[in-house]
Amino acid sequence: MSVCGWRVMVSGLLLGGCASSSPSTPDSAWLQVKEQTTCEAIVPNYCLGAFGFSVGSDGRFFVGSPDGGANRTGGVTDAERARIDADVAQVQANLAAGPECEVTHTIPGISDRVDLQPTSGGVITVFDFGGTPGRTCYRGGREHAIQLHTDLAALMVKYYPHPVPV
Repeated sequence: MSVCGWRVMVSGLLLGGCASSSPSTPDSAWLQVKEQTTCEAIVPNYCLGAFGFSVGSDGRFFVGSPDGGANRTGGVTDAERARIDADVAQVQANLAAGPECEVTHTIPGISDRVDLQPTSGGVITVFDFGGTPGRTCYRGGREHAIQLHTDLAALMVKYYPHPVPV
């Protein structure tokens, strides 16, 4: 894994998850957001998000694969990228508040996590369902974290292959 969150070799080409500044790409305070799920009772190829789904600030997306390579890459629409950018901006504006957790009904072996990689470095878990049994935790404000998760999950439904080819 690279500093930018993901790099993968595909047919001899190195694909990276870092956004680059260009006239067509707005400057952002984030590099990527990634959703990762677990579905213990389901074959991983049928678990939406089991191999990870990332969207970069430049609008590129990446879907992981069972062998650790690239399964699918592409780009979200400008409107979708703008929506995620707005969600991330709201989360980042509220990070100083610290984490919030609430008691929720979780199922062992089921999880859903959204991580944000800001340009300043590191990774911030913004939404974490099932990581701690009986709790769902948020960073950047509960409502903003949920909105980012909702919008990223909608993109995952649209772009993540189901089932994932082997």
